[in-house]
Amino acid sequence: MIQPVYIDGIWLSLAFISGMVAKRFKLPPLIGFLGTGFILNALGFTQGHISEILHILSDLGVMLLLFTIGLKINIKNLIKKEIWFTASLHMIISVLAIAGTVFLFSYLGLRLFSDLSPEGAMLIGFALSFSSTVFVVKVLEERGELDSYHGKLSIGILVIQDLVAVAFLTLSENQWPGIWVLILPVYLYIIRFVLYRIFDHVDHGELLTIFGMFAAFITGSLSFYLVGLKPDLGALIIGMMLVGHKRSKELYERMMSYKDFFLIAFFINIGLAGIPGWNHLFAALILLLFISLKGGLFLLILSRFKIKARTSFLTSITLGNFSEFALITGVVGFQLGWITDDWIVILAVAMSLSFLMTSPINHRVHDIFDYFKPFITRLNRDIECIDQEPYNFGKVEYLIIGMGEIGLSAYHYLKDIQKLEILGIDYNHELVEKLKDKGINATWGDATDSNLWENADISNIVMVLFALDDYPSNINSIKEIQKINNVNFKIGVISHYPDESEEFRKLSVDYIYDYRNRIGREFAQQLLQNYD
Repeated sequence: MIQPVYIDGIWLSLAFISGMVAKRFKLPPLIGFLGTGFILNALGFTQGHISEILHILSDLGVMLLLFTIGLKINIKNLIKKEIWFTASLHMIISVLAIAGTVFLFSYLGLRLFSDLSPEGAMLIGFALSFSSTVFVVKVLEERGELDSYHGKLSIGILVIQDLVAVAFLTLSENQWPGIWVLILPVYLYIIRFVLYRIFDHVDHGELLTIFGMFAAFITGSLSFYLVGLKPDLGALIIGMMLVGHKRSKELYERMMSYKDFFLIAFFINIGLAGIPGWNHLFAALILLLFISLKGGLFLLILSRFKIKARTSFLTSITLGNFSEFALITGVVGFQLGWITDDWIVILAVAMSLSFLMTSPINHRVHDIFDYFKPFITRLNRDIECIDQEPYNFGKVEYLIIGMGEIGLSAYHYLKDIQKLEILGIDYNHELVEKLKDKGINATWGDATDSNLWENADISNIVMVLFALDDYPSNINSIKEIQKINNVNFKIGVISHYPDESEEFRKLSVDYIYDYRNRIGREFAQQLLQNYD
């Protein structure tokens, strides 16, 4: 029998190697992690220590994911019509369309479909109507678009789906929450006050990490579990309650690295669900056809709101996948006798294949939009949209892309000291409104959108400073600028690592601010100047 320490070494090594191989082929590392799960399955590591540890780490990863999502969600966004109505209508149509088609297959003599009952077909349709929260968040993070408008739309729709999932599990298990659930609103009101007071006195070291774990797992997950509710929902709610704290961004950044590690186990765990046979694989490939249905439905529904076609397209591509919730639904359906255990394997394979198929598409989504732009933009309506970008910059000569701490500091220097005409652009609506209230010349815009640079009058622009927090957004934005011909302005960008600087040089960026090398030198320089 292999000792646990060696087993841990096996799955960690396989995960690292597989992730590196995927990255080598310019694929997201999560594709490699999925492959690790299937390799471990083929080697027979489906029971015992490795299965237990991966299951535990996977659960922790999902809870931390929802907690960090909560730290980014303004609850006011969830009650917007374009979120709750889209999520609800999309689910109803998806369930009916998928269930009807799957049930139709049962009359075509296809193996594994032939014994499906109407209840089983509805269950499969319901399972496939969900999009994967884990996958979507990872995709948005890799593209640096978690705070973008289409990113927030996607997250909002996923939260509505999670609430439906909670209701389904409660009804299917026939276990209603205990009487203590009635005091939950009072508990949340009190615990919010307590957590805010504690948060004010936590330092920036290891106590901040423990505070995040305590808030997510104890005050959130465990408390909801004790009253008969889904623990994941508790982590999400507590995160949403902390979003208003002045240090929520710091806590989010601290918890991200831990979340990423635990989620590796989530993707590996998918591959341990079972080894598919050819019949399972064939059935899963048939189910993959419904991904285009899901994406097309999101595109059509969202485009009926005051939203630009590009935003609808990016959201639909991001949400066009199957969810890990399909596995949970499959288990429930098997326990109720609606489907056979073969369908649990089929749903697991379909979910894995949806990740494999849509990861490269999401990675190249901006190029895909540019290629099909003439067709996609036909969905635009002749109305003022929520995500309408500026077409006229006026007398502005300098643009700052990204109005976070660095961008705001650069803005004040150029505006207040250098007395330059400057405009700040950010794709966070809430941040832009706050800046406007303070008298700062800022507007909403998505620099990764080619329409911004093609349609706006940029003839007066002398320089564009990219101060976005993440490297992918800077890269994608600069690539969009270089697709147009009438660019006469200079581009400056912040780089944190040598490999990032190298990529910016390949794009012929005019000025690269090497953050890690320059910050110490400038600190010493300013210190000496002030001392003299």
